[in-house]
Amino acid sequence: MPHEEKVDVGEFTVHLRDVLLPMGLRVDDVRFGGKGLHIERSPLVISAPEPGQLEAFVGEASLAEFLNAKAPAGLRKFQVRAKDGKLFVDAVKTVLVDLKASAVCTLRIEDGRKLMVDIESVDVAGAGIKTLLQNQLDKVNPIFDIAEFPVDASLDSVRVEDGGVLLFGHVRPPAS
Repeated sequence: MPHEEKVDVGEFTVHLRDVLLPMGLRVDDVRFGGKGLHIERSPLVISAPEPGQLEAFVGEASLAEFLNAKAPAGLRKFQVRAKDGKLFVDAVKTVLVDLKASAVCTLRIEDGRKLMVDIESVDVAGAGIKTLLQNQLDKVNPIFDIAEFPVDASLDSVRVEDGGVLLFGHVRPPAS
């Protein structure tokens, strides 16, 4: 008599490092876990009675690498500092000569799915151009949309802390 090919897990935790997302952002650390995971082999079915907890950390270097690859508004040589709940972003814009641009940004969650960047202040070689840069940023917002992933997940909150950005949310196994 064949045995059932299934596994029931009372509690689980998964820890992933250096996760490269489809849009090119590297997430330094991802942790998720929950209770009551049920796995069947054939056909593959993964289920859980309730969503598990999700936590993801993106460090300053990963944010700068992502911005340098995207080069929004023709900016380059990004440097990012996360401190006091805000992102401090420095970059260079070339208009005949190199101009240093500095911005202070905040992050927010929209619709439980999207991570949006808002500009608090901008300075380019002494000239404030907040509206112009925010209009450019609006073209690339959201910078992260969890709906693009193969799991049912939601974002609950975002926190900018020293060294990077921490996202909190919930995740459920993919529907079968």
